[in-house]
Amino acid sequence: MVHIVTYDLRSPNDTPADYDRVITAIKGAFPNWAHVEKSVWLVDTPLTAAQVRDHLQQSLHDGDVLFVARLHKHWASIYFGDERNNWLKTRAF
Repeated sequence: MVHIVTYDLRSPNDTPADYDRVITAIKGAFPNWAHVEKSVWLVDTPLTAAQVRDHLQQSLHDGDVLFVARLHKHWASIYFGDERNNWLKTRAF
């Protein structure tokens, strides 16, 4: 299952080190990922959205915002790039 993961780190916990911590958590827990935008990722995992949330919550501070949702097969993009489009095209929805 592909999930979209978005987060917003709130001041004063929005330093480059804070973002690195969250990115490391995503890459470490979910080896099948695509980085979409600064704070937007796609992860391919058998876990539920709630399980992904619970895992990533450990790397966030109070006040940070996290959103996780399962992405179904209906998606569209523009100027998304071949690498990310191909990553999505090879996923089983």
